[in-house]
Amino acid sequence: MNTRLVMILCTASLACAAAAQPPSIIRFANASMDQLSGSLASLTAERIVWTSPILDQPTPFWLKSVLEVTLPVTLPEFSATHEATLTLMNGDSVRGQIAAVTDAAVTLDTWYAGRLSFRRVMVKGIVVDPRPALVFNGPTSLDGWTQAAKQSAWTYDNAALRTTASVGIGRDVDLPDECCISFDLAWRGSLMLNFNFFADDVSSESPALGYQVSCQGTYASIRRQNSATQFGDPANIPEFKDNEKVHLELRASRRSGNICLYVNGRCGAVWKDPGAAKGKFGKSIQFVPRGKDALRVSAIKVAAWDGILEEGAQDDAAMLGMGMNLRFQRGAANPEPKPETKTKPAADGRIKLRNGDSIGGEVTAIVDGVMSIKTPFADVKLSVARVRNIVLKPAALEEPIRRNGDVRAWFGDGSSLVFCLDTLSPEAITGHSQLFGTATFKLAAFNRLEFNIYDPKIADLRAKESL
Repeated sequence: MNTRLVMILCTASLACAAAAQPPSIIRFANASMDQLSGSLASLTAERIVWTSPILDQPTPFWLKSVLEVTLPVTLPEFSATHEATLTLMNGDSVRGQIAAVTDAAVTLDTWYAGRLSFRRVMVKGIVVDPRPALVFNGPTSLDGWTQAAKQSAWTYDNAALRTTASVGIGRDVDLPDECCISFDLAWRGSLMLNFNFFADDVSSESPALGYQVSCQGTYASIRRQNSATQFGDPANIPEFKDNEKVHLELRASRRSGNICLYVNGRCGAVWKDPGAAKGKFGKSIQFVPRGKDALRVSAIKVAAWDGILEEGAQDDAAMLGMGMNLRFQRGAANPEPKPETKTKPAADGRIKLRNGDSIGGEVTAIVDGVMSIKTPFADVKLSVARVRNIVLKPAALEEPIRRNGDVRAWFGDGSSLVFCLDTLSPEAITGHSQLFGTATFKLAAFNRLEFNIYDPKIADLRAKESL
C-alpha cells in the first residue's frame, strides 16, 4: 500500500471519528500537538492506554509524551445554599461547602470526593458565595447554542466555546428577573466583545430587546438594545488591558434596574436603568465578538440573584440615586491621591458579611450550612450563605513539594487540583497530595487531566494551545 493511500485512509478514519464525536481526546506533547479521539482504557504513573476507532487494539503511550487528556464531565444538581472557594498555595482552587475551619485544617464537603480536609498552612484564603439553584452551567457542547451566521464560526473544546470570527453565539437560558451571570473570558490582542442579556432573539446580533454590555479597550459600557443612548457612564476596567483573561460577573435586576459588573471579583461598575421595571425583555444571553482575534468563553454560570447589593456597590447605587456621576468611581486609571489614613487592622477571625457588616469571634462549629460563632457578647448562629469570606488566623504558609507523577486535574467548573496519581478505575481516580492526604475522586468531575506539569517545554506548548 503506497504512502499516499495510507494517509488518505487515516484522514478518512479521523474524519469519521470526529463526526461521531467520541467523548475523550488525548493530546501529545510534540510540536504539532497531535491528538487522537477515543477513550481512556487505563492510566498509571508512567503510561496511559488509549482506545480509538482508528487503532486496532488498546494502545499504550508513555506519559512523558502526553500533554493532556480531555474527558466527558457530568455535573450534578446542587441543593447547597453556599459554595466556598479555597485558594491554595500552589495557585489551584477547589470548591465545596465548608464543613469546618480550625487552626490545623479547612474541611470541605464535596460531591466528587466526599469530605476533604486541606492543611491550613497550604490554604491562602476562603471566599464564600451564595448558591441559588443554577439555571445554566456549561458549556458542555454546542447543543442548544445558536450561531448568528449560516456557517459555523464557533467550536466547542475543553469545556469552552472558541472562535476567531466576529459572529455571535447565544442561547435561551430562561433568565430570572433577578439574575447572576458569570463566565471566564480569554482572548488575544485587544478585547472587543458585546455581551447581550435579557435578549429576545439570539439568531440576530442586534436583538430587539435586552441590554448590551460592550467591552472595548479598557472600558465597559451599557445600553438598551436598539437604543443609541447609554443610561450609564462607561467604566474604566484596567484588567482588560493588563490581562488576556478575566472572570466577569453581571448581577442584574429588572425590578430595581440595578446592574453590577464584577471583574475578577472586584466591583468594576454599577449602572441603573430607571425604566427597567416597565421594560419588555427576553430570557437569552449572547456573546458577540467585534474582532477576529481568538476568543474563548468558558465556565458560564447563570443563577437567580437575591437583588442584594454588596458593600461598595451599595454606595455606588446611592450616589446614582442622587444623580452623581460614577464614571471614575470604579477602576480609575489615575485616581486622585488620597491623604494617608491609619486604619486599625481587623481582629483575627473577624468574619465579613455580604451586606458589609462584620462579626468578631471564633467559629466553634459548622453544621448543615449554619455557623456557630462565639463572640465576647453572646453565641451567634449564622448561615454560611450570608458570609463573604472567612479570615483565617495567621500561619506560616507552605507550598507543597513538586513530585514526579503529579497531574493537574481540572474540574468541570474551571477549578483545578494537583495530586500524585495512585490508581484509576472506570468511575474514579485516586491520588495523594500534601494538600489533603489521599482521596478518591469521581472521574466524571474532571474534564481534563494535564501531565508533565512542571516541564517548561511542555508548559510552552500548553500556553500555545490555550486559545
